[in-house]
Amino acid sequence: MTTSFPHDFDRRASVYEEHAPVQRKAAAWLAEWLPETIDGPVLEVGAGTGLFTRHLAGRTGQLWASDISPRMVQAGRTTVPAAQWSVADATNPPAGPGYRWVFSCSLIQWLPDPASAFQAWYRMTVPGARLVSGWFVRGTLAGLFEACPEAAPFTWRGPAEWHDLLQKNGWETERSESRTYTRQHLHSTAMLRAVQNAGAVIPHRLGAGRLRQALRQYDREHRGENGVTANFEFLRLEALRS
Repeated sequence: MTTSFPHDFDRRASVYEEHAPVQRKAAAWLAEWLPETIDGPVLEVGAGTGLFTRHLAGRTGQLWASDISPRMVQAGRTTVPAAQWSVADATNPPAGPGYRWVFSCSLIQWLPDPASAFQAWYRMTVPGARLVSGWFVRGTLAGLFEACPEAAPFTWRGPAEWHDLLQKNGWETERSESRTYTRQHLHSTAMLRAVQNAGAVIPHRLGAGRLRQALRQYDREHRGENGVTANFEFLRLEALRS
């Protein structure tokens, strides 16, 4: 991650996992693609508090985990002490002995320049290295962003766009698939609060009045007997360093 994108992850580190059920489920789904034993040095970027790191720790003895948030890293050291933790930007990860694997979960959508990250990971890996990663793509909270496009914290991309960007930066996608996760909330304000409690924030350029208007519109169009459903579209993929 970089310090420039709209997040509140550092301040929310102590409560992040309590408010990240979708990220937890996505991490477990991504982990289904992990081999029983991961050979060679392993790098995880955007490791956060270790939601995905836990799945890696028992499979390798050469694990470097990093995150831009110092408090997240502090929490991760407690959660997964077997990993070598460091505070580092996704585009400048900790130097290693030539990584054979790169992992990340729920990170890449936040990167303001993902191409730079893909290039950095290419430079720090050996030929034939593998990238196993998953992140949220276009379709996530689609109803909210249709009602208020300026509420989007970044430009959403679809799977095909991500595959193309990976290929342009040295990574050939070997397999990928998407899954939709849903959460129920009483109303759109509760939905937004849950997203914010997981560390994301609405861009400052969006005024409070415009946001309230968008939330009211969302409730009118999407609220049913059980409240509103928030959809999260998650892409997992495995790519080979060309």
